[in-house]
Amino acid sequence: MSGDRLRAVLGARELGWIVEKARRRLSRGEPVQGAVVQRRDPTAAERAAVERLFGRGIQGAALRVSLDELGQLLRGAELCDGVEAAVVALTGPVRDLRAEAARAEAGWQAVFEQAAASGDGRPEVGAWLDELRATGLVRRLSGGDVEGARRLLGQAVEVVRRLPAEGVPLAELAAAVTGDSHALDAGAPLGALVVRFAATVSGVAGWERAAERREAWDGAGVLLDELSAPVLVLNLGAAPDSLAGRVLSLHAAAGEPCRLSVRQLRRAPPRFEVSGREVFVCENPAVLAAAADRLGPRGAPLVCVEGQVRTAGRLLLERLRGAGATLRYHGDFDWGGLRIGNVVLGRHGALPWRYGAADYRAAPKGAELAGAPVAAVWDDELSAAMREERRAVHEEGVVEALLEDLRRGEGVS
Repeated sequence: MSGDRLRAVLGARELGWIVEKARRRLSRGEPVQGAVVQRRDPTAAERAAVERLFGRGIQGAALRVSLDELGQLLRGAELCDGVEAAVVALTGPVRDLRAEAARAEAGWQAVFEQAAASGDGRPEVGAWLDELRATGLVRRLSGGDVEGARRLLGQAVEVVRRLPAEGVPLAELAAAVTGDSHALDAGAPLGALVVRFAATVSGVAGWERAAERREAWDGAGVLLDELSAPVLVLNLGAAPDSLAGRVLSLHAAAGEPCRLSVRQLRRAPPRFEVSGREVFVCENPAVLAAAADRLGPRGAPLVCVEGQVRTAGRLLLERLRGAGATLRYHGDFDWGGLRIGNVVLGRHGALPWRYGAADYRAAPKGAELAGAPVAAVWDDELSAAMREERRAVHEEGVVEALLEDLRRGEGVS
């Protein structure tokens, strides 16, 4: 191959578009054999250069060049072994971008396959990984580096395998997995991945705002601190051999509401005296306030989760069950209420308390239901009844019946 002769024949600026289009085909993994390249609205100099190259006039407004014919010309003149060789000689080696993209995609697929294999098989983990892959978030957070993504996603899966946790501080969880106590902070790549899973298992819609992140982590048993979001209780007796137990006993004797923090439930938990007893659980603090006002210390033990079950509420319900209590839960008859009910009855083993399809049909109806329907894990007919009547029933609307149960100290399933 004569490089100087080749440049003299095909290296002219006016012929550069032919070389460029041929190179573009090669970089996409497309063959030059049988291909035709075209130049719309060529300049007079470009037309003249093509006509000189092939030794004939070119008709039509556009210039069309057969790469097969060009290859024959180059070989016949003993300039090089065809169009691909000419492109390499004039512009340098050609990267097969399509093949590179395929190899890169295979690498990314392997990253997620490895992450899925190292998970614990839970459907929610698989769904989380599918979402991360579909959104491309791992690629963006890792700067497109496959090995960096492999390390990042591996750490994320290791954190997720530990969720829900038993009230572990966020910094402690981060340090245990990565050695960096700030790795799960807001804005950190690992935190951005795992908080999405925490939101899913907590039933929280978002994670962008600080309050949403706190609720997501809290619902997954991870503490941003030990003092926020305490759980509200009434008439919940405990042995007076701990500080929290003495506080609970004083409040129960007076029939006054009391709040228990995560710190109290983790560091020096009270010894609950509830074996063989029913402990009632409600969603809204208005019910607990009414019980305190109307029944005082004569009412049955009552816990209020105040919406989503946060860490303090989760720890308390687990300790009450462990102490031998039977939990009875009532919540709002709306889709959000059913989501909370699925956690309390499905995860914490509570029994329904006036919280079935028959109770819903008999209750006075309120505002129109909004949002996507939710199936109740404890009553197959409840969701169907609510879809049929399309009205919500909030706890405040049935508070008289709830107070009567608390007065008698017995639940109605």
